[in-house]
Amino acid sequence: MSRFLKTIPGKGLLYAMVLITGILTLLCIGGAAYMIESDYYIKSEEEIERDYEQEFVISGMRDAFWDHLSYETGSLYRDTSDTRGNLLYRIMNEEGDILVASSVQPSSYDYTLYTIVTKEKNTTTDDYGYYCSGIFYNYDDYQAAKNNSLDITYIIECSIDKNYGYTDGIWLFHRVHHDLYQLKIAIYPIAAASVILFIISFAALMHVAGRRPDTDEIVPWYFHKVPFDIILIPALITTGIVITCSNGDEAIALAFVLFMGLFLPLLCMSAAVRIKTHTLIRNTIIFRVLMLLWKAVRAFGRFILNVICNIKLLFKTLIALAVLFLGALFVLVVRDFDYQIVLLGIGMVVLASLTLFVTLQINKLKKGAEELASGNFDHTIETDHMLPEIRKHADALNSIAGAQKIALDEKMRSERMKTELITNVSHDIKTPLTSIINYADLISKEDVGDKAKEYSEVLVRQSERLKRLLEDLIEASKAATGNIEIEPSPCDAAVFITQTSGEYEEKIIKSDLTLHTDLPSEEISIMADGRRMQRIFDNLMNNICKYSMPGTRVYLALRKEGNEAVFEFKNTSKEALNMSEEELMERFTRGDSSRNTEGSGLGLSIAKNLTELQGGTMRIMTDGDLFKAVLRFKTI
Repeated sequence: MSRFLKTIPGKGLLYAMVLITGILTLLCIGGAAYMIESDYYIKSEEEIERDYEQEFVISGMRDAFWDHLSYETGSLYRDTSDTRGNLLYRIMNEEGDILVASSVQPSSYDYTLYTIVTKEKNTTTDDYGYYCSGIFYNYDDYQAAKNNSLDITYIIECSIDKNYGYTDGIWLFHRVHHDLYQLKIAIYPIAAASVILFIISFAALMHVAGRRPDTDEIVPWYFHKVPFDIILIPALITTGIVITCSNGDEAIALAFVLFMGLFLPLLCMSAAVRIKTHTLIRNTIIFRVLMLLWKAVRAFGRFILNVICNIKLLFKTLIALAVLFLGALFVLVVRDFDYQIVLLGIGMVVLASLTLFVTLQINKLKKGAEELASGNFDHTIETDHMLPEIRKHADALNSIAGAQKIALDEKMRSERMKTELITNVSHDIKTPLTSIINYADLISKEDVGDKAKEYSEVLVRQSERLKRLLEDLIEASKAATGNIEIEPSPCDAAVFITQTSGEYEEKIIKSDLTLHTDLPSEEISIMADGRRMQRIFDNLMNNICKYSMPGTRVYLALRKEGNEAVFEFKNTSKEALNMSEEELMERFTRGDSSRNTEGSGLGLSIAKNLTELQGGTMRIMTDGDLFKAVLRFKTI
């Protein structure tokens, strides 16, 4: 079926269905509106027919009366065999003499009317003539209207031939009225069905427009290649001229509209094909003219922009201010106050638009700079439609971001290579180092001299120290590059303080220190990796035990500030801390410059990196010989 509808006969069938259902829909809508206006649903068929019968009677009698009236004498030409179709009548004078009558006379007449012929003087020729307004009165109105003894009165009696022996306007009205009255209920389902069929057939016709049964591609016909406005505009102009020049003749206007309606589906098909091929707007003379004008305006704009771009920024600003000054001066010169208001309003709108446009572009630069400052080097400032001077700044920021991104990528690649190198070298060293430790331990257990045992113990101790250094180095490298797996889970923050104070109690006493802990009464929970947290606390406590002045106090505290859990470590250093926070956080930095104590100088760096990997922050503060480390984690 779909293939058939794409053929010429199939399209013709759909075209005919659209016309038939469209006309039927209009007739149903018009008929329903006419019946509602004419009270078809209130009055009987006979009442409605009698209401409109009077109009036909008066119109027919007016024509008959004027056809037989002599405007010179005011009398009627006698004729008793006149034929007016289904209108039966007779015209009499005041004495009752029949002057004009239809060829068929009924036994009685339904209407009796009166009309007056008035004698008037012609102002041009000074001759008297007779005039009839064509107004028909009933008896009471006639008595009130007659006020001149020179007036001639005619009595008209008329009826409608109910046999309808003639096919005239009266018969046509009777048939239409009768058929409409019979359809006053059924017209609505008929209208609904015709609307549905019209929509379906119209949609199908639009779908197959431009299609052929042998291909799915749209193949425009020659008619569809003609510019659309050449077809549409003349049709609209012709329709308007015909309706305007019809002098109120509704029949002529309606006939022309119906004639044009026959070609309306063809116009819709052409529009559908143009929409499918995306040429509805482009294939018009107006569009082509506008595009030529737009190209000319763009070319002129590029010329002006090229001139402006070659001027320094200061001169551009001076030119803009000069234009604004001249515009304001022109507004003041205009004497008409109304024009001043209009010009001032236009100027304010233009100035506000330009200001808003520049402000939005500067805001783009501001956001781009903020992203760059925050370290987001992937952010790119869109430079489309930017003013040339502002675009230069945007391009400069984009270039900086690109260079920083390249440098950052190079740095990350270098860090990864460094980490891999450290890991590989450390692994290669750990294997023979483990053998050294094992054999040194075996030597210490053998029956050798005291001197040899002493040497073997030193060898084991220093080998273990070297092993710890290698492990710290590997962990520091992994923590710095984020290559450590973090498994966060809900933890009670106070447990870390309690566990640490218990584990380091003996070591604290051995270092001649006094430990004080301060825990809150309420429970504080954080999301953290317990194993990594323990390493952070171990690193900090080892530093405290190694570098604190003997006989001083060590403070461990936990408190809640807003939505953060704050861990605080405080101790007094045995040596003055002449280093900044950044220097203490650097890898391989130690608290004693003489490096007499054991350690790798990586403890604080590892602790800071592990803290940040868990979403926390770590800060070191010094004041003379007072050392303080503060850890902050989000509470849950």
